[in-house]
Amino acid sequence: MIISFMLIPSCEDQMSFLPGGGTSADNQGVTSTYDMKLEQKDDYYRATVSIDVRNDSNDSWNELLFYFEHYLQPFDIKVTVNGDEAETRQVQSRFAIDLDDYIRPNDRAVVELSYQFYPGETGSVQAIRPWYPLLGNYVQGEWQVFESNDTYNMMARLVKSDYTLTYDLPGKQVITSSGEKVDESTIEIEDTDVFSTIVMPEEINEIETTVGDTNVLSVNVQPSDVEIALEKIEQLEAIIGPYPGDQLIFVEDELQTMFNSPGTFVHRTNMQGSGESGWMVYELIQLWYDSIHLEDPQTDLWIKNVLAAMTLETFNGGVNAEALRSQMDEEVEYVLPVNLHREDYNNDEIHLFTQVLPRAALWELIEENWQDENEQDAPKQFLSEFSNEFMGKQISTEEMAEFLCEYFAITEEELHNYIVIE
Repeated sequence: MIISFMLIPSCEDQMSFLPGGGTSADNQGVTSTYDMKLEQKDDYYRATVSIDVRNDSNDSWNELLFYFEHYLQPFDIKVTVNGDEAETRQVQSRFAIDLDDYIRPNDRAVVELSYQFYPGETGSVQAIRPWYPLLGNYVQGEWQVFESNDTYNMMARLVKSDYTLTYDLPGKQVITSSGEKVDESTIEIEDTDVFSTIVMPEEINEIETTVGDTNVLSVNVQPSDVEIALEKIEQLEAIIGPYPGDQLIFVEDELQTMFNSPGTFVHRTNMQGSGESGWMVYELIQLWYDSIHLEDPQTDLWIKNVLAAMTLETFNGGVNAEALRSQMDEEVEYVLPVNLHREDYNNDEIHLFTQVLPRAALWELIEENWQDENEQDAPKQFLSEFSNEFMGKQISTEEMAEFLCEYFAITEEELHNYIVIE
């Protein structure tokens, strides 16, 4: 096997990222506005989505690419572009609309989709992960949506859009993970790349409270479970800083498996068990790191993998960095860079080289560079500093390397001794 390495510029020479860390996650090649309607039809939903798309790039487009959840299994899909029927292609969660006429720079097009879908098995509350096509960003001549069944934040860079959601769901109410109600059946959501939708009976139990600057809305949740959730949020904020959003929704449903989606945490009834509580912490951590936009989801994923795992380990009391590194030295026969394209790793390699090894290296760096007596504060300070720099922003492997260089006051050659970057 031949492995090539490219050393990163030293932190002394590379200070191009924005003050405060990271780069803006604003749209680069696309502007879009959504007007959507959700209706109840027997035991399924009917969705109508109109998208006004403007080409802000220097290229002409013959297709539009979206992330469209494969699990949704939409049916009776009809698509028009500027009033004319359009052909579509879906490979896994990558949804393409072919254009008969090019959308040229600065031109606009109106895309209209109608389709139906079943919400899946749920109890009284339906927490629907993104049920609408998420338009990818267009950067450096490419649509940033890739063929995969992974979640949107692992396989796409999305456009931030303004949304108007109207719903006709008799006997039910709707809340979203961001946005404001403008009347009884309309929600407006501004400058957001993705949101989740909660559909519930009008009489459902809600508990509203705050943690720091975050409004926490608990839906159908037992008061004792609300207390557990709020305690976990406060503990995580002490490690990685304030939750990077204005609103966080907790949903409790006896038929749901545990998952998180934008600004929303869904779990089964009763969070009293230690195992359930542990899963809650892991899923909550993902909500923090979901706010970070990867410049290239195919090569930069290691950043989120490593930091989310380190946050959980810090929550649980930390690790023995020397023992972890010693174990890696004994078990690892060869080393690959952390930022290869995901498809360039085999199934065993991707976890090892994009999480286990760089995580061990960061723990070692933290331990070697901490001078104060209270060693437990070291990982908290590192994670908090990272949060201050990058939460809610875009990050690349190069910017992460610059941050590590500066934080630990080391050169690129010294960093290369710990983490191999292509």
